[in-house]
Amino acid sequence: MTFDRIFSITGTILLLTTLSACQTARVFPAPGSHWKNAQGQLQYTTPKRSVIGEAVLSGNGLQDFQLDFVAGPGLPLMRLRETATVARLEGVFAGGSWQGSPVHAHGRLASWVALREVFAALEPHIDSPSATIQSAPGVAYPWTAQLTQAPGQAQRIRIEFPKSKERFTFVLMR
Repeated sequence: MTFDRIFSITGTILLLTTLSACQTARVFPAPGSHWKNAQGQLQYTTPKRSVIGEAVLSGNGLQDFQLDFVAGPGLPLMRLRETATVARLEGVFAGGSWQGSPVHAHGRLASWVALREVFAALEPHIDSPSATIQSAPGVAYPWTAQLTQAPGQAQRIRIEFPKSKERFTFVLMR
């Protein structure tokens, strides 16, 4: 083989390898009129830190879920977009960005991805003065959620993930 032929084959292999490693960011649906929306504050607590910021949530049952968590003037801590088959997380707590199947979320990202399931399970209780629910037995990332609210006041939703010792405390207006 000539040098030009080897260089051409090597270049083609490198190009194909690079292109196959690229992942196109999925376009997630924008919240529609049938979505449930809430905004308020979120306190995210781990064994090493506790952070409070503004939270905006939108969901469509188990189909679609979106969460924006920011601190201060626009510091994006977490931006979550999720469907049943794919999730995308961006921000400080995501370590940049991650996209993939929700069942493959790793480390602390798994609890953020599980929030879609938690809020879908809370939906039938959203008008109740209080409720405590747990994840189904045998799930990979178990959780417990407590909802409390007084008439005319904000909802308080506390979600705990015992496996990672993370806690999400939402105070939301709907």
